[in-house]
This record gives sequence, C-alpha cells and structure tokens, in this order.
Amino acid sequence: MTEITYSIVEARAKLGAIAREVSATREPVAITDHGHTIAILMSPADALELEERRALADYQERQARGESLGIPHDEAFRRVFGGDD
Repeated sequence: MTEITYSIVEARAKLGAIAREVSATREPVAITDHGHTIAILMSPADALELEERRALADYQERQARGESLGIPHDEAFRRVFGGDD
C-alpha cells in the first residue's frame, strides 16, 4: 500500500513534520496501531484526485444503468442566464 509507515505513537510525536513531508512529496504515509494500518495520510492534491475519480466512476455507473445524468447544456444555460444561448 505505502512504503512509509509510522506507529501511531511515532506519528503523534512527529505529525507536523510528517504532514509537511506528505504534502511536499505526495508520498502517502501509513499510520499503524499494533502493526495494523489504521489510517493513511495523503496530500491534499491526491485526496482531490481521489474524490474526482470516485465522482467519475459514480457518474459512469449511473450512465451504464441508464439513469438520468442531468440536463442538457442548452437547458442549463437557460436556467442560469435566462433566455436563449
């Protein structure tokens, strides 16, 4: 999963430094408790990318099921700006 690992005790003592390193390098860090991974610390950029990928996957699943995927662009434009585009 991730190569860099800290025990929860180590992480508590070094959290600021660990967080800055993760943000700078975009390398996730695993936090363990009694040898079991309990959390992953990741950069904000990676978290945003993960959220975007999840949203895309959800959209594609709904599309595959034939569910309503929103409104056409022309209609959205009219609703936002009024009148015709």
